[in-house]
Amino acid sequence: MSKSIEAMWKQGFVDEGELSVPKVNDLYNQKSQNIVDKLQAMFALNIKAIIIGCGVMFIVMTMIGAPLLGGYICLLVSPLIYIAKRELSKSYDLSKGQSSLDYLQNFDLWLKSSIAAYGAYYRVAYPLLYLGMVTQAIMSQAGHKVLALCLTQLPTDYVLFDVPYYLWLVILLVFVVVVRYSEAIYRFDLNVVYGRQFKKLEEIIADMRELKGV
Repeated sequence: MSKSIEAMWKQGFVDEGELSVPKVNDLYNQKSQNIVDKLQAMFALNIKAIIIGCGVMFIVMTMIGAPLLGGYICLLVSPLIYIAKRELSKSYDLSKGQSSLDYLQNFDLWLKSSIAAYGAYYRVAYPLLYLGMVTQAIMSQAGHKVLALCLTQLPTDYVLFDVPYYLWLVILLVFVVVVRYSEAIYRFDLNVVYGRQFKKLEEIIADMRELKGV
């Protein structure tokens, strides 16, 4: 497999003497070089990593005395696993009987739609995760010691659930930041993991459009 998939597509244009592209089915014979296959494989691997990571995290949280937080996080992750499997299934349903350019453009549209679905999930999940961690911290023995120390150093009569008002203000401020930037955090993580492949997909589509004069 010495040629890149981009080179094959471009060669297909040249050899056929007209601006038509090779069939996608032919290109799928070279899965290792197919950007779509690679992204789908990465998405599938990510789902497995989430499932395994969720189980490991629950065990670790239980061992450190925070099984409720571990179970809570697993519940938060469950919709993510459902969304991930549903979205990946949609990508497999995209028709491969079209031209390569049409197929890639449809894949790109699916990708953007999928990212939007994940973004909607994380806008809710990150704030809920933060609240769960705060609750666990307040209820833990270490948290009680910290709260007692705060009240000793900065005593106040305004206390709710053993938490002084100034800590509630900090908790609220951080919560607002998490709510405001939860989707941005998700997109940053997404770019770290998949950014290179996304850029490659965009470049291939741009090259094919240029060759076809679209």
